[in-house]
Amino acid sequence: MTRSVSKLVLALALALAGCSGEIPGLGDDSKGGPQAGDPGNPAGPSSPVIPGPGPGPGDPPAPPPAATACTVAAYPRARIWRLSHAQLRNTLTDAFGFAGTAIDGLPPDSRLDGFANRADRLGLSPVLMEHYFRVGDEIGGEVFRRGAASLGCAPASLEGACLESFLQKVGRRAWRRPLESFEVQGLVTVYKTASAAVGAEAGLRSVVSALLLSPNFLYRTELGASDAKPISPGNVRLSDFELASALSYMLWDAPPDDALLDLAATGKLRDPATLAAEAKRLFASPKRAPEALGTFLRQWLKIDDFTAKSKDAALFPFWNVEVAKDLLEETRLFFDEVIFAPGGDRSLKTLLTASHGYVNARTAPIYGVTATGPTLARAPLDAKRRRGLFTSGAFLAAHAGADVTKVVDRGAFLREELLCGEVPAPPENFKFEDAMITEDMTAREKLLIHAKNPACNGCHKLFDGMGFALENYDAVGRFRETEKNKTIDPSGVVPMPTGGELRFSNFVDFIDQAVGQPDVYSCFATQYLSYATGRGLREIDDCERTQLLAAFAKSGYRIDGLVTGIVTSNAFATRKN
Repeated sequence: MTRSVSKLVLALALALAGCSGEIPGLGDDSKGGPQAGDPGNPAGPSSPVIPGPGPGPGDPPAPPPAATACTVAAYPRARIWRLSHAQLRNTLTDAFGFAGTAIDGLPPDSRLDGFANRADRLGLSPVLMEHYFRVGDEIGGEVFRRGAASLGCAPASLEGACLESFLQKVGRRAWRRPLESFEVQGLVTVYKTASAAVGAEAGLRSVVSALLLSPNFLYRTELGASDAKPISPGNVRLSDFELASALSYMLWDAPPDDALLDLAATGKLRDPATLAAEAKRLFASPKRAPEALGTFLRQWLKIDDFTAKSKDAALFPFWNVEVAKDLLEETRLFFDEVIFAPGGDRSLKTLLTASHGYVNARTAPIYGVTATGPTLARAPLDAKRRRGLFTSGAFLAAHAGADVTKVVDRGAFLREELLCGEVPAPPENFKFEDAMITEDMTAREKLLIHAKNPACNGCHKLFDGMGFALENYDAVGRFRETEKNKTIDPSGVVPMPTGGELRFSNFVDFIDQAVGQPDVYSCFATQYLSYATGRGLREIDDCERTQLLAAFAKSGYRIDGLVTGIVTSNAFATRKN
């Protein structure tokens, strides 16, 4: 069947099935738009934090007072949320047993700032829709080729009960809810119309495409139960099936499994205790939970495109894409050990301060240790030089150029992503004082001259100190003590976003002090909440953040405690509609 004919048949079939491309009930007031002001001060102008300093250097801050109470001023808006490419792939695999190859050609989800799963950034362009058509057509063709293994009966017998059973089975997983009888009959009409026009295979391709081009597949809704009474003026609870999708896509990047869908069908998922228990079950998944949380980690650290970066071959002759992949895999192994392994303590502090890694013969020179063979193995690292994620090879090499470190990039990253502090935009037409800069100067010496300019100093003092502390690590993450034949000075000072400052002698000293500061735990909780709920940081209500921080602190700042705090919050299940 030619592409033009198949599109014509599918257009007719979609019309017969009632697939309008819109989900009824979503008013204009619920549509998300780009949120102004996210860059710069992502946590917002009045970010609540856990009060009080920590009990001692390196200890997490004390939990907030138990009496802390507030009222959420505005719950998240009702919305529809397009599946990300990873979620699309996982949903296809769950529904059909495979995802095909056409999905590999999807244009990347845009990521101007924040995370790639921002609901208001996941649009549907004509180009993307064309790719979706190819995906649906390929899946339908493969289902036909596999015959009874996919359909439950031979394609020649695909009529009546067999066709309806197939549609109900794959539809329940693809649309994340049972199909209504009129929806099944509409899809049956799709099949009959297309197969009568151009044959059985075309019919199957068209009905599968109708399933997959429907907004019921491409989007998940957060509109609230249609028959639910408002829990407060203007606010409604999500339906049980919406809750099932919210939970599974948050923790698995995949559709609800049968157990979760069954709970939703019986109306039990709205019970907070049941929802928390299901979150715990999904978090314990040995494969899907680590993959989904690992996606957050890579995006938070901004190392998700790390393997595409190149390094100067003359300076780093051992560097190649395999080394980059090893370093990225090391980050995954380290993260999974802390968060998911039976012996892991699941704490944010351990992620930031542990002094071990995973090395092989290719990466051992970066860490100054000895290893043999290609297998990454757990190894102790020099505790005076290495601490957690921010001294890992992947992070350091990702935040560096081909031949030099990037003091500003590294420092500004920590200011924004670790402390949620403001990083103002640079002044227009700024430039280094070229006449004062000489080739034999270190990066620190150059920036100190640059920061003498009053127009630049106010910004650079916010983060340069942290960048200077990371100057002990070169463009591939190796520890060094000199630059331009001069001893590196890794000391610094940084003002904390909520008051006070940290003075440190090197990066290890900095991170050991930082894990005793409330800003670090406040920021991480807010970052993950943004990712988990697909909202910009400025869309998060201050009270919602305060309540989440209290739950995070109560858990001992464990990542599973943070997950539970999100899932059991009123904001997770409530929408302004």
